[in-house]
Amino acid sequence: MIKKNTAFQGDLREVGKTTAKKKNPPLRAPWSLHDGMFDDGERDINQIEPAWAKAALFFRTGKRHGHVDERRAMSLQNIFLRLEVLRSRYEEGETLALLTAINDCADENLPLPTWLAQAFGEAMSGFLKPGGATTLDAVFRSSSVPTKTDQKATLAKRDFQQGAELWDQAWAVALADESLTSYHAVVVATLDKHKPPVALRKAKELIAMVDKNQTERLGKRPSSSLESLLKKRKK
Repeated sequence: MIKKNTAFQGDLREVGKTTAKKKNPPLRAPWSLHDGMFDDGERDINQIEPAWAKAALFFRTGKRHGHVDERRAMSLQNIFLRLEVLRSRYEEGETLALLTAINDCADENLPLPTWLAQAFGEAMSGFLKPGGATTLDAVFRSSSVPTKTDQKATLAKRDFQQGAELWDQAWAVALADESLTSYHAVVVATLDKHKPPVALRKAKELIAMVDKNQTERLGKRPSSSLESLLKKRKK
């Protein structure tokens, strides 16, 4: 709970004055749907920035809401595991992982972890310094998303989108038919059923890429992957 104090009340009045002077104030109305959930301090914060009030509410009660009226159900432990995967990728040189981690925190309406705030600040400071990187593509990069040319970046994005669709279809096929016990058999059955414009070898590569990514991003063990599920069926 954030207690009322004169300094905070002064901040609130100053923000109100500044907003009132603007011809087109920002579309940031106080969050009113569940206003009764707030304590006095959170209600004051809600007048300045609803997202901050929701974050304060979460740390006080454990009830977390996103930037629209929706409850967020993922546990802090799972969010932490997801961010740790991205932290590992960043430490391995995948600086694009910083933006993905920031997006995750934004989705969950949570403050940035210290490592993420500091790493992002250092990356942006380096970009803004004279003699630094000339494009943000050079700052936030990933080996899986080549950005040297627009064509390579477009192809990489298309591969991941197609891979995600194939991965969804492959899981559905595998779960619907327990007689399928090999990765090859599932991919073949998926191609036969949905007939996407992709060759067998490419389909295997795309599905494996997304399967690995999803397993890591969700903080799951490798045993939760599609290939591991099929190996268990052979036993």
